[in-house]
Amino acid sequence: MTVQNILILLGITLGLALVACFVTSWLFYGNIYKFHNSSDSPEQLGLDGVEVVNFKSEDGVDVSAWIKPPKGDAPVILYFMGNFTSIGPSVQTLKPFLDQGYGLAALIYRGSSGSGGKPSETAFAADARSLYDQLDNLMGEPIPAARRLAYGYSLGSGVAVTLAADRDVGGVVLVAAYSRFCDYFTDRYYGLPFCYLMHRERYDSIDRINDIEAPLLMLHGEQDTAVDIRFGKRLFDAAREPKSFVSVKNGTHVNLVEQGLVKEVTTFYDTIIKQN
Repeated sequence: MTVQNILILLGITLGLALVACFVTSWLFYGNIYKFHNSSDSPEQLGLDGVEVVNFKSEDGVDVSAWIKPPKGDAPVILYFMGNFTSIGPSVQTLKPFLDQGYGLAALIYRGSSGSGGKPSETAFAADARSLYDQLDNLMGEPIPAARRLAYGYSLGSGVAVTLAADRDVGGVVLVAAYSRFCDYFTDRYYGLPFCYLMHRERYDSIDRINDIEAPLLMLHGEQDTAVDIRFGKRLFDAAREPKSFVSVKNGTHVNLVEQGLVKEVTTFYDTIIKQN
């Protein structure tokens, strides 16, 4: 075989390898987000007083949120949901807070819950900041930073951390949180080094959480098989005080509301108010 033929074969092999890498990357990133696209209305779910509002994001795209003004001086939960769900069932888990008078601003992710657009970490961060910045207008009343709770569940914990690192909030609640999204994939896929392979959609919360100055509450189920509790503890260790970690003995990834989450969060907020 001539040198020329060897070089041609090497070139073909390299080209095929690059194509394979591109296809693999395209397939992987195309399957990260698996939101449900059901478009239930607040009325259908019995969520009295909750309305769907539209607003402009930083890039000019029309996005939406489910909004409910607070009663009196109650806090407002800026809510960021998880993967594998839609906005309706996610907000239903917050009904105990709404029944107590808490306000709500739950972001509808692009590409979820019947909403158009392409989901991405960058887009969610921009939409979350825009929701925060326009909250007074959306609520129809001023909501001081001290009464704004950034609340993220699972995937949404990364969105909440990014927002709270960029904006002033009264407190941060992270439920079933991860240290980095790539850690989650490494854990799910037999130790493959995703933190070296992923160049986007990384949600590097552990690199941002020390920028948050607000009090932090984290809750994680010891029986969580979706996001291992060790990732939540790793993130917690990197955060600054004041902070609190609640390890729920019988908690899974989806049952923390039934395991006392509401009481933990309301006590956390009442403590913040008393300290201020």
